[in-house]
Parts: sequence; C-alpha cells; structure tokens
Amino acid sequence: MAVDINAFIEESLAAGRGWESEEARQAYLDRLENEKFALFAEDASEMTQEDIDAFNNMIYDDRTPLERMRNFRDHGNRHFATGKRNKMYFRDAIIMYGKALQESQQLESEYSGSEEGKQEISKLWSNAAAANLSLRNWGSALKAADAAIDLWDGNVKAYYRKCKALVQLRRYSEAVVAATGGLALDPDNAEMQKLQKQAREKFKSARQRDQAKAAALLRRQQPIVDLWELAQTYGVLLAAPDKSLDEASGGHALGRARPRWHEEGDVRDVAWPMLFLYPEYGQTDLIQDALGQDQLVQWMGRLLPEEEEHLPGWDERRDYRGSNVDVFFKINAAFPVEDQDELLQAYGVSQPGSDRTAADRKPKGVPGEDRQAWVQVHPACTIQSIVTYPQHVLLGGLLCLTAVPKGTEAHRRFLGDAEEFTRGVVEVLQP
Repeated sequence: MAVDINAFIEESLAAGRGWESEEARQAYLDRLENEKFALFAEDASEMTQEDIDAFNNMIYDDRTPLERMRNFRDHGNRHFATGKRNKMYFRDAIIMYGKALQESQQLESEYSGSEEGKQEISKLWSNAAAANLSLRNWGSALKAADAAIDLWDGNVKAYYRKCKALVQLRRYSEAVVAATGGLALDPDNAEMQKLQKQAREKFKSARQRDQAKAAALLRRQQPIVDLWELAQTYGVLLAAPDKSLDEASGGHALGRARPRWHEEGDVRDVAWPMLFLYPEYGQTDLIQDALGQDQLVQWMGRLLPEEEEHLPGWDERRDYRGSNVDVFFKINAAFPVEDQDELLQAYGVSQPGSDRTAADRKPKGVPGEDRQAWVQVHPACTIQSIVTYPQHVLLGGLLCLTAVPKGTEAHRRFLGDAEEFTRGVVEVLQP
C-alpha cells in the first residue's frame, strides 16, 4: 500500500481527535509554522541552544539516508517516551517518524528491498501507528499499521495496533481478523489475546444491536409496505405525507390514518382515511374507516346532518348541511412516488444507505399551476371511485376533500382561487 508520507503527517497532526481543544490544536499548528521553530529554521540564529544541540546530533549533509533515517527514528522514540508525560510530544514523534520515512524513500533499493530493510521501515510505520493511537487518531493509526504490515507481515506489534485502531473505529469483525493474524505469529501474546476477546465481544454486541435495529425498522416499514401493496392493487397514486395536513387534523393524519384492509365475512374492502377540510372556518373532520364501497353521501350525512341541533358548533351561519355543500378534491396535488423504496424514504424508514442519489431521483415537490386542478364530486360517488380517479394523488394514502356551502361567499371565493391558482374545476365526477 503506497502512502503519501507528507499527507500522512499533515493528516495526523491536523486530526480532530486527541486534542484537548480546538485552540490547543491551532496553537500547535501555529508553532510548526513559526519560522523560529527548529525544524524550519534557516540558520542557527533562529534556533535555541537546545535546538542546536538536537540538530547537531540529528542531521548532517554528509550522512547517508540510512543514517538520517535512523537519527530521525531515534528522536521520534525519545519524543514518544516523553509524550507519556506531555501529549504534545506524541505529535513531535509523528513528525520525526515521518521524516525518517521520507529518508527511507532515498535508501538504496538493495537495502530497502531486502528483508532487513523492509522490517526496519515496517517498524517505523508501526511506531507512527503507536503515536497516533496515543493521540486517539484512529484513522491515521490504521493507515500506518496497514503500511507496516504490507512491508512485513511478521510485524506483530503492527497487527496489535491495527486491531486496536479498528476496535476504536467500531470495525469489530476486521479487528478480530487483525488480532487473529497477530496471534498466528505470536500465539502466547497475552495483550493480543485480550484485545481479540474484546473485539469479539464488541462484535457480538454490535451485531445484536444491529439485529434489534433491523427488526425495529422492519416493524416501522411494514405499515408502509402494506400501504404500497394496497395502492398497487387498486391503482391508487401515492405521494409523501403532507405535514400541514397532519397539523390540520390535530396530529392524526400521518400517524394512524392510513388505508387498511377490511374484511367482513366473505367481503374484502379497504377502509380509507378521509380528511374533510372546511377552509372557511379552518376546521377539519378526520374519518378513518370509510369503506371503498361506501357512497360519499353516507359520510356527508353523518358529518353534516340536516337537523339544526346537530350542525357543527363552529358553523356560525348554519350553512354546513350535507345537502347544502359541494365537495371537491385536487388532482396533481403532488408528484406520485415511483416505487416502494421511494415511499419508504418519504416516511423516513428506508434502509440505511438505500437513498437514491440526486442523479437518480426525479425532482419532487408540487406540480405547477398548469397541472393542478379541482374535481367536484357527486354525493352518490363511491369512495373507491374518488381515490382511483386519474391523476388523483393521495398524500400518505389520505383522501383529502374540501367542502364549501353552495351559493355563499365562501363558495365564490373557493372557485375564484381555483381559477387563479390552478386550472379551476375541470370536471364533476359522476357515480
């Protein structure tokens, strides 16, 4: 696995984990950018005596790449040891190991390609993994451990550090595999055995959690799957539920109001939820068990009785009698979903990772005014004839009907708005 060493160092130092605060991270990066920091000083005048002493022991132009690599490695090891008292030194160790790895790229191929050379460079990567683990930079630690194993698959410490990083990344099955690889090299390694046991236990717990989540998701999906299958049986168009309708119905329209099969003796029908809207007063009625074979007039008589004493309390002018209202529904109120997966997604219960990409998903929302229109319903029409009307899209499977009293200002206003904002009332649905 080829690793960009400069990018690796930068990623390790800038990683969000292992920092006590964002301010601490920025202060350290500022320190690296300061020209007086020893690594970036141009001459001794920009360095402290401590820096000069360190560099006198570290870099000389006449040293070989192998000598420079080992010098950086040794400084990295010293920084790592100091890091146990001050976390900042772990980052300095990463820089030193990175410098050593850069020097390793200048080695003669005769050495770098030899078994001894591969093992030495592998240990450098493993050390870098350890420094990143100490900073809780799990991703960088994993990358370094993988690089170490690629160079030398006998590096037991690299397997251990890879396993440790994978456990922290919650990739437990991979962690078990890594620990197994390490134990194949060192069967009596107690730390590796302990880590393998931990990874297995976490894998088991994670699998149980995933199974419980999957079962819960299936329970939430089932009503939506049933809704889709029912709609397919009757040729009903569906769209995502409308939250504004849920608010209008007192929070019931989206939760419990879905079509469902209804069986009575040998007769099988569908109980359709209906939301009656009375825009003049901002009132609604929600019916949850209107059968497909029922006529609209049956429900109008129940909701809006003829007797004065039974009229709704909000009907100030006493206009809302079943025989005195016209009922309408809107066509092309929304774009219908194309398949079951899209419906599940609309309800927020799709499988994780199953959402369509933007390129696959057609634009949704509300069709333009040139497509929307209203249809008036004759009271003798059946509920099934209404829900199966062409271009009638049910939002979340909910049948929405608008009722306005005849010959009133509310009726004239409704027709005016229908003409202005849609194509108007285009048809009267007959029984």
